[in-house]
Amino acid sequence: MSASLSFKRGDGVYGAPLMKFALTYDGELPSNGKVQDKWEIRKKLDPQLRELWQVHPAARAISEYRYIPLGTAYLPGSRHHSEAPVSQTVRVRPSIDLCERVERGGRKFLPLIRERIGLRCGLKILFLRKEDPGGVYQGGDMDNRLKTLFDALAVPTNDQIMADPTIEDPIHCLLEDDGLIAGLSVETQRLLSRPNASAREVRLIIEVDVRVTHPRPYNEPFLGDL
Repeated sequence: MSASLSFKRGDGVYGAPLMKFALTYDGELPSNGKVQDKWEIRKKLDPQLRELWQVHPAARAISEYRYIPLGTAYLPGSRHHSEAPVSQTVRVRPSIDLCERVERGGRKFLPLIRERIGLRCGLKILFLRKEDPGGVYQGGDMDNRLKTLFDALAVPTNDQIMADPTIEDPIHCLLEDDGLIAGLSVETQRLLSRPNASAREVRLIIEVDVRVTHPRPYNEPFLGDL
């Protein structure tokens, strides 16, 4: 038995359907999490997103052709897919860097879902927790736990930065801002882990459905997972 919640912002999860992937999280997810709580979640998601940038063709393509000249047409090359890609090694000025690092409090972050690439996303979350299913949307604890998660998925604000040498810049995040979440679906189940485990312990499987809102040649590589 499970309980579920779904919502859409505006006209829904709009845009062309793009890449899909899943992130996982095992650990504590408190209600109204503190800076340390969100930072620990971010640290566990960073390696997964680093690997995504290395292995997914769309993420690799946006890295290889990251500079968009201003005031002129842009084509990211037309090499056959069997050939090794040729990266943009020279920045064209003036230009827009699609993968520009976001600086906060002396740290650098690399979000995937961001305005300058023209992306939004929908999230489908399987939420395993130390409670019976139900009460997904009740204006209370569950909502605040999801807020903690959304904050951890996004680039933090200046006052949310921690001096942590155990994670290298750029710190990889899913979102530039949690306002880029265009739709959400949550299903809850009881987490069966170990007796007397913390009530804040969860296991999350977060399916990400990426969408493009402004189709352009530079975000066309994301159209691979239809």
